[in-house]
Amino acid sequence: MALGRTFARLAAGSVLLLRQRLELASLELEEEVLRLGLLLARAMVTALLLTLALFGAGATVIIYFWDEARLAAAVGVTGFFALAAVLTGWRLAAALRDKPAFLAATLAELDQDAQRLGEQP
Repeated sequence: MALGRTFARLAAGSVLLLRQRLELASLELEEEVLRLGLLLARAMVTALLLTLALFGAGATVIIYFWDEARLAAAVGVTGFFALAAVLTGWRLAAALRDKPAFLAATLAELDQDAQRLGEQP
């Protein structure tokens, strides 16, 4: 019985050590996510510049229809951009809301494994 208990404690200690290693890996991955965040910032600047280009295109449409239907052209261009912004914002909010905690399930399972191994007679 004492030998079985010793092995159980050894297994529990091993699982806890593995958990610590996973937490370290999690921190390293979070650093990588921060690096990717910088790339995302660059992508956002690119998107902003594209938005300005689209704004210029919208202004061109309004200027082109200035004599015939300037108000309709302005409303159409504004409506298009507003709809695109709402849809993009909605998708972004859904993606942020549905994000699971990083490695939470793995760490919880390792805690349960350590408890189970520590409780065996």
